Amino acid sequence: MPQIDITHLTKRFGADAPAVDDVSFTVEDGSFTCILGPSGCGKSTLLRMIAGLERASEGEIAVDGTVVDGPRQGLFTPPETRGVGLVFQSYALWPHMTVEDNIAFGLKVQRMSTQARKARVAEMIETLQIGGLERRYPSQLSGGQQQRVALARTLALAPKVLLLDEPLSNLDAALRLHMRAELARLHREFGTTIVFVTHDQWEAMTLATHIAVVSEGRLQQMGTANDIYDRPAHRFVAEFIGNPQINIFEAGSAMARKLGTDMTVAWRPETVTLADVGLPARVRAVLPTGGSWIVELDLPEHRAPLLMSTNRRPDIAPGQAVTIAPPTELHLFDAGGQRHASDPISHPLEALTQP
Repeated sequence: MPQIDITHLTKRFGADAPAVDDVSFTVEDGSFTCILGPSGCGKSTLLRMIAGLERASEGEIAVDGTVVDGPRQGLFTPPETRGVGLVFQSYALWPHMTVEDNIAFGLKVQRMSTQARKARVAEMIETLQIGGLERRYPSQLSGGQQQRVALARTLALAPKVLLLDEPLSNLDAALRLHMRAELARLHREFGTTIVFVTHDQWEAMTLATHIAVVSEGRLQQMGTANDIYDRPAHRFVAEFIGNPQINIFEAGSAMARKLGTDMTVAWRPETVTLADVGLPARVRAVLPTGGSWIVELDLPEHRAPLLMSTNRRPDIAPGQAVTIAPPTELHLFDAGGQRHASDPISHPLEALTQP
C-alpha cells in the first residue's frame, strides 16, 4: 500500500481566501488517517485533491514518491489512474442497478472476466455481510445497507488508497457506532491505506491511527488521538477535541493572574476534582448524561462556569459551596493560539490558593 506525501498544498477558488492553505503532512503506508475539522474548513477539498477531482493551485501531492499533482512542474495524474477508491457521503449508488450489479460495475469497466467478477462480488458480499440483498435496488435498502454496498463496490476494485468523505453522517447514532466497528474491522483485514474525512471527533478518535486537525484551511496538528488530546498544539485543537469542551481562562482572568501568566489557560473537565483544600467554588448545576455527570461550577471573578466531568455520581447540589483541588495539568497558549510547552504544565498548590 502506498504512502501519500502532501507538501505545501494550497487550493484557491477565485479571489476568495484559500480553501486549503499551505498544508503539509504524510499519510503513512497502511494507516487509517482522519482529516478532522468543522464544516467549511477545507477537509473535503483536501480529500478531493488527493482523489484527483480537484487540481492544486500550489504545492504537491506524491503517491509512493511519484508526483500526481504538481502545478509548478505541470504534472497531473487523472483520478482514474491513481489507484484510489472514493466513497461519497451520499453513497452515489446507481439507482437502476441491483446491489450485485452496483458492486460489479467497476469490475465490468475494467473488463474483468465474468467468472472472476462473480467471485469478487461474492467475496465482497460476504465481507460486508450483505448477503440476501443481491437482487435489491438502492431504494429498497436502509442507509446502513447502502453504505455497505458503496464500500463493497469500492473495495471490489482493490484500491491502493480508500478515501471516505463523511460516509457515516447520514446514519442514526446506533448504526454509526456499528459501522465504525465495521470500518475498523475492514482496515485490519485489508490493510488498505485509508483517508477518512469527518467533523465528528469521536469517529476520528476511535478509528484513526493518525488525525490531521484542520481549521480555516490550515493544518493545526497532526498526530495520534492521544497526541492531540493530551498535548494540543493549538488552542483551536484544545477546544475542538473533548466533550465536554475544555475550560478556557482568558489572559487577565483571575486564574491567569494567580499563575503569573498573560497567556490563555486551559483545563480539561475530567481533571477537575473536589477536595478539602484548594479553590473556592459554588455549584451552578449538576447534569447527568447517562453513566457520567457534568458539574457546572462558579469561580470568583470568572464569568463562564468551570466544567467538571466525573463517572461517579456527585453528592452535591446546586447552590452548594465546594472546594476544587488545584489542577495538576494545565495547558497554556499564547496570543496567537500556539501551545506554550510540549507537555501539560503542573503548578504548585500555593500558586492557586493564595489570595
